[in-house]
Amino acid sequence: MPFLICVFAGLIGSLLGIGGGLIVVPLLMLLFHIDIRLVIGTSIVSVIATSSGAAAAYVGERITFR
Repeated sequence: MPFLICVFAGLIGSLLGIGGGLIVVPLLMLLFHIDIRLVIGTSIVSVIATSSGAAAAYVGERITFR
């Protein structure tokens, strides 16, 4: 079930141009009754991981500014 939620959030988030956290955070809280602090922390870690991956790709392609 959590995998399907992530797929749904990724699909809707990419189609609408919004972050998947906008969908995943409320669903984790409402459907799985996970503490808000843990959900927010998880969302922040996933944003940091995604941003780091994108930054590494930009640096590898030499698209960054000096």
